[in-house]
Amino acid sequence: MLKILSENIKLILIGMIAVLMIISAAIVISLYFGGDVMRRPSIVDISGSAHVIRDGKQFNADKNIKIHSGDLISTDSNGSLRISIDGDKYIFAEPNTVLYIYFTDVAFKGDISVNLSKGAVICQLNNKLKKNSTFMLKTPNGTVDVKGTVFRTAFDLLGDYMGYSNVMITEVQNFDGDISLQLYDKEQQPFDLPMVLVERTCAQMLTGDDICRYGYLNYDIDLRSLNENTLKEVLRASNEKGIAYSTDEVNAAFISVQNINRMKETSVYSDTETTAETSVTEISETDEETTNDTAGTFTSVPTETTSSSYSGTTLETHVYTTNSGVKWWEITGIADTGENADDGDNGGYDEFLNFFGENGTTVTAGTSAEP
Repeated sequence: MLKILSENIKLILIGMIAVLMIISAAIVISLYFGGDVMRRPSIVDISGSAHVIRDGKQFNADKNIKIHSGDLISTDSNGSLRISIDGDKYIFAEPNTVLYIYFTDVAFKGDISVNLSKGAVICQLNNKLKKNSTFMLKTPNGTVDVKGTVFRTAFDLLGDYMGYSNVMITEVQNFDGDISLQLYDKEQQPFDLPMVLVERTCAQMLTGDDICRYGYLNYDIDLRSLNENTLKEVLRASNEKGIAYSTDEVNAAFISVQNINRMKETSVYSDTETTAETSVTEISETDEETTNDTAGTFTSVPTETTSSSYSGTTLETHVYTTNSGVKWWEITGIADTGENADDGDNGGYDEFLNFFGENGTTVTAGTSAEP
């Protein structure tokens, strides 16, 4: 027995050292990760059409699809979806939205970055973040830094806004808790100091050819200026988490907006019938005076107006007046590949410049994906 041991002592020692190294590595990993599970974001709710672009390949989004760090998610005009992260953080993407999500691997630890390149999202954090965690929403001209809150952010590029040209506009509505805003100029450098946005208020971050400033900082939110999809999600957050608005307040706003939209639909339908009937009368009439009287009875289709408050400005009411050629807000997805691929640090601004240039005009072929 001793002879066998002496002859194989080297192998035994090597085996013991290997076992000790494995045990040590397991202890280190356990201490480092603190027993936390790996982070696995996924789509938990979806309506209409949406897409995911991963490694340059596009596929249809579906419920329970796992989201990878760096994925591009886009929703069509009839689409919306909800993403769950760690079971207590949610991102709701409204119709006509493009965003990237970057995150570190361990649940409830590390960084989460939501990079919004187009459209609007609602972020809901049910619990306050731990000290070793961050959650930040980025757009090409601003950031929103939070610890635990519910807020909505929309990003748009307007050729003409308030007399200024080529304006990047980030709009933020804060429904609960305090959040920090940082404005960036066209060179992606911080401009002015970070600003605190308190709950139940809204703000803008404006960056253009001759403008870079905060707008409507800490103005009250008019809930009735929001669309039905947004109010549904805010109502869900009110029921799940509790926000600075009561459920009754949000529900009353939702019912009011719903009724107004129904009245608009009914009015449009009625006006269409009236116009058609009158047109037949005009064709059959030979008396010019009678025709003019009949034409005078037309009821015009009401046009939507935009509230003077920022919160009434939505993607649906924006009128784009400049920039010829391909419009960047018409792109449903920009693959995160190539020399100018997004590094996760600037809200999709690299892709924006690569495809459209600083003035919004296409300068390179770019990589796009159509649904």
